[in-house]
Amino acid sequence: MNHLSFNAGDVILREGTYGETMYEITSGTVGIYAAYGLPEQRMLATLGQGDSFGEMGLVEFWARSATAVAMEDGTCVDEVNLDEFMAYIRTRPEKTLQIMRQLSARIRETDAKYVEACRTIHDAIEAERAGKTRGGSLRSKLFGMIQHVRGRAS
Repeated sequence: MNHLSFNAGDVILREGTYGETMYEITSGTVGIYAAYGLPEQRMLATLGQGDSFGEMGLVEFWARSATAVAMEDGTCVDEVNLDEFMAYIRTRPEKTLQIMRQLSARIRETDAKYVEACRTIHDAIEAERAGKTRGGSLRSKLFGMIQHVRGRAS
């Protein structure tokens, strides 16, 4: 297992790259970003000591879905490869369960956001059908909502 140290602003892993490792934060804070460094950048999560990230790349051998950035000097992580992860499963079931709980919570949060977006779109469509909207099309309202969400995330 590699023990790595980062300063504030250092990229630990980059969205779109492939990786066969995950990371466990041993100290400091890590920000998880979509579209990091681009105008549409948004922070998805802030993780701290004991949290892990990069599990999806480790398990699926798929491109990273976000960028992880150290938020403070002295942020330290343990880099875990597939063999080490398999050892976790065999020898540290409590750690495996912790990782599964973190993944489950992230999926639950994403599901809630998806359901909220679907309800909003449904309500807007129904209001437009019923003629209850004042000026502007559904398309312009959705565009406005997207701009509002992007503004809050930055």
